[in-house]
Amino acid sequence: MALSAARRVEVLQAVQAYGAVHVNELARSFGVSPSTIRRDLSHMQETGLLKRVHGGAMVEVADGDEPLRPDRAVVHAAEKARIAAAAARLVEDGSTILISGGTTTEALVPHLIGRRGLTIVTNSINITVALADTPFEVAVLGGYLRHGEMSLLGEMTRRSLDNLIINASFTGAFGLDRDGVTGANIAEADTDRYLVGASPRLVVLADSSKFGHCGPVRIAPALAISTLITDAGAPLEEVRELRARGVDVIIA
Repeated sequence: MALSAARRVEVLQAVQAYGAVHVNELARSFGVSPSTIRRDLSHMQETGLLKRVHGGAMVEVADGDEPLRPDRAVVHAAEKARIAAAAARLVEDGSTILISGGTTTEALVPHLIGRRGLTIVTNSINITVALADTPFEVAVLGGYLRHGEMSLLGEMTRRSLDNLIINASFTGAFGLDRDGVTGANIAEADTDRYLVGASPRLVVLADSSKFGHCGPVRIAPALAISTLITDAGAPLEEVRELRARGVDVIIA
């Protein structure tokens, strides 16, 4: 087998194992240049084996589907940790915040330790469990369980929010562009929109790979985003455009 073909087999195995990979990480692993890896990924995308995204590649999925949650949890873990730490600095003592389900928002929880008087509202089973041993007041929104995501959604979720006063909402994103946040699932869009619109301050936590995605439904326009926290890999032109539209973009 030619060296390039053998390398592509191993690259594909890495993508399938981790859900997504970075060009630079692959280049270091295989001892080749980033441009060589980019050519490999482009070739593999043309043959339908994977999907190119900004800075790397991910498992090819059907339109509107996301990689499984356990796969996403290990992807860009370092970036997610830095983003979560930056987000925690925006949380004020004594406030009521909403944290929607997602692997990036879940990373926020340990960085909140030490805050006082917080009330945390969430539709995520995993975040609820992570909060079990904290001193915070926790309000769990009702709804139907989305098994793969371990999150609650639907009309009951929306009704649960009606009598709550939320100071700030923290959410992740399936996709992100200069026009705002996009979602992966049309059927769940109403719940997602209700969650991100629950407070006057919307903070989006999204690593730079999310700029390479475009979901089938718009969840929040750029004008609705108060703050976006991302990492240094975010495309500069997109960042400039979001800032021009009034979004406070923090590079973690």
